[in-house]
Amino acid sequence: MLRQLRRRKPQTLLPQSALIQEYFDSDAQGRLTLEGYHAKGGQASVYKVKVRAQDGTVRRSLVMKLADPQRNSDVAGLRREKAILRKLRYCKHIVTLRTDPNDPLADAASDLGWEWIYMDELENGTLTTFMQRAKEEGIERLPNRMLWFIFLCLVRSCIALAWPSDNADKDETTKGLENVQPSGVAHNDLHGDNLMFGTIVDSGEHGHIPILKLIDFGLAAKVPRGREPTGEQQNIEDVGIMMATIVGLQTHRKYVGEEIEVDLTELGYDEKIVSPASRILGDDENDEPDPYPDVEWRLRLIIAACMASDPKDRPSLSELEHWVSDKVHNGTAKDYPTRPGGRDWETNESIREIIQRCIHDAS
Repeated sequence: MLRQLRRRKPQTLLPQSALIQEYFDSDAQGRLTLEGYHAKGGQASVYKVKVRAQDGTVRRSLVMKLADPQRNSDVAGLRREKAILRKLRYCKHIVTLRTDPNDPLADAASDLGWEWIYMDELENGTLTTFMQRAKEEGIERLPNRMLWFIFLCLVRSCIALAWPSDNADKDETTKGLENVQPSGVAHNDLHGDNLMFGTIVDSGEHGHIPILKLIDFGLAAKVPRGREPTGEQQNIEDVGIMMATIVGLQTHRKYVGEEIEVDLTELGYDEKIVSPASRILGDDENDEPDPYPDVEWRLRLIIAACMASDPKDRPSLSELEHWVSDKVHNGTAKDYPTRPGGRDWETNESIREIIQRCIHDAS
């Protein structure tokens, strides 16, 4: 393939997109169409690609992440990311890796030293973009029930990392895995731009807000067994920080708080823990008022537990799944009659309206 490219123009002078198109054009069936450059990531360039049927209709929209050694991309890092995503390919709360046995780019590995991956395009944008739009709409905080829905998606993505699923039709769960050693994989880059909304389904956990999926595993790594914090403990801390960030609708920086003692007897803890939770709980010792009186106290306690300064004080994924899924499946708008906006703000209709305004109308 490279010899054919050189007859027309030295490949070093061709733009990357033109080289990709050359490979795609070499496929007589024309299954892949390059839609254009999307973004420059930390380790690779990102393109949008369409998969087409023989009649030209679009079968699937993909994102292609491509690392080119001539452009100082992280080829080895993308290769590691591909290996991790292969193990996670059946996990609902992880972006889906796509492969093609007749990939027209197949020769590019030997010709040009490229590494690349295809992933499903997640059409509803990042969590950060959603929060930005919510603030533009005048929303100061999200409904409690929406926060619980988002929290459960984050917990399930961590469960996926710990125990990759082999069934794409089922939500990730800790049930039945009590005696199975977790993988120890830490994502190491969990923030609002690496969480993207997929589609809404008719019912269940994703019937009111789109499923939230974790992307970008370029920094993911397995924590050696016996080291603390474990990969699971790191991910749980990151989820706590992410949830605290969402509570405050912080879009320009991650949550940071001062360490305080937190009483978690409501969650079954025997002793107080230390957690940087001052900005979501307040600090009684310093006469700091409750910063979010309209956000459920139990929700904020669980977030504080996730951020515990001592990794051993953080809850297990099993505990998190139990606490959070209980609120998702059993909580209703009637649980919040005294909150500002009350039951009206917490209804399914209110949540769907926020999704409509901040995702669908804005896309």
